[in-house]
Amino acid sequence: MPKEAPVRRRRRGHYYWWTLANVLAACVAILSWVLCLHVFGHPEIPRNYDLLKKLGRTESAVGFSLQEAPPGEAADPRALYRRYAELGDEATARLNRALMRNYLTGLEERGLIQYVEGDFEITHVRELDDGDLFPTGFAVRARAMVRPDEFSEPAPWPVTIDYLFPTRNTVASDWFNPGDRLEVSKIPNCAMLMRVGHSEFDDTPLVRLTVVPIAMGEYRIGKDRSFTIVAPELLNPGARFPIFPEED
Repeated sequence: MPKEAPVRRRRRGHYYWWTLANVLAACVAILSWVLCLHVFGHPEIPRNYDLLKKLGRTESAVGFSLQEAPPGEAADPRALYRRYAELGDEATARLNRALMRNYLTGLEERGLIQYVEGDFEITHVRELDDGDLFPTGFAVRARAMVRPDEFSEPAPWPVTIDYLFPTRNTVASDWFNPGDRLEVSKIPNCAMLMRVGHSEFDDTPLVRLTVVPIAMGEYRIGKDRSFTIVAPELLNPGARFPIFPEED
């Protein structure tokens, strides 16, 4: 019987390898483009912000003079409660991401700027640290006090604010005491909504708001005391929230 001739395998030509290399290069380029869009478009994600910080591509912290502060809607505790008390978990998380992203990108989305106004009663005070949005300054928690009508005394309303004060004068935290009144108005405070949270007390839904001032300058306490609000030097988008323990 004649022997079968050995089968010769056809060698792939240079064109195959050239095509494969170009396909792989295109895939790497598309993946890099998508990742860049994700990193630059979502600085509110802590790992993205850390990468942008290493690349030197983070925005400076928000800080305006009172005259240059951007326009925005102002709302009192009644309006804030109506707006956020029934907001679902997914919608709240989506809003919080958008608020943080807007703050980290210099308030590019002006429609997200919401100023908080009203009369509040201070309940807690503490200094900020590295685990907070600002590493230097202090925070004040206060509950809204609303007059049911013009003939009644102010009564607690189911809205609280955690007011973050970025300042180098942390001694000023001793000037805010539980039971003191805190008056917040669009001008001159420019206290902007940063985060929305929810909890319950005696089956009553509570709205927990975190606010930050975006107008830098002197903050007066009474007639004799004042301290300077300054733009934060560092920001931490992975900060713990709420600012105060929930049991408080």
